[in-house]
Amino acid sequence: MSTSFHAADEPRLEVGAIYLLLFIRDRDISNGFHWALYHHRSAHGGYKFNVKQMGSGWICDSAPNNGIMKSFLLDGALRIGFCDPARADELSWIDKVDLTVPPAPFDIFTCLTWTLHCIRGLIDQGYVKCSDLSALEQEAKDWGTFHHQSAHDGKMPRPVEDSHVCVF
Repeated sequence: MSTSFHAADEPRLEVGAIYLLLFIRDRDISNGFHWALYHHRSAHGGYKFNVKQMGSGWICDSAPNNGIMKSFLLDGALRIGFCDPARADELSWIDKVDLTVPPAPFDIFTCLTWTLHCIRGLIDQGYVKCSDLSALEQEAKDWGTFHHQSAHDGKMPRPVEDSHVCVF
């Protein structure tokens, strides 16, 4: 019997859904969250869009992932949109966002500003239906704060919920 984890073991993830991922940084909630995106492309996994700081700059750390809900320090996954997996190539621009300058309209580059910039692009493409990006950001922060302690304690399963700001 196989003991490997496959996304098919996580029925809460909808194939084609786009999720906003939050990861805890440490026990102190004032340090905020690490922000990323995830597109669930099949019953067996998807693609995590991610950037991480390396020295004084940032690198693309995106990759296929078949166990996203078992990710270390995952706070949870908030569903924000949908892209038919047959059109996944239309999301490839996310990995090509310039990591050397702050994304418009922000004056600093962080995983948060990168993620919000990418969500704005997904809104423009029609894959995320959200008329108030600031409200989505606040919803995610409040949601992440609510689940922070259980993530720190390593409680499973991690939450998967729908944004109340986005329309599905």
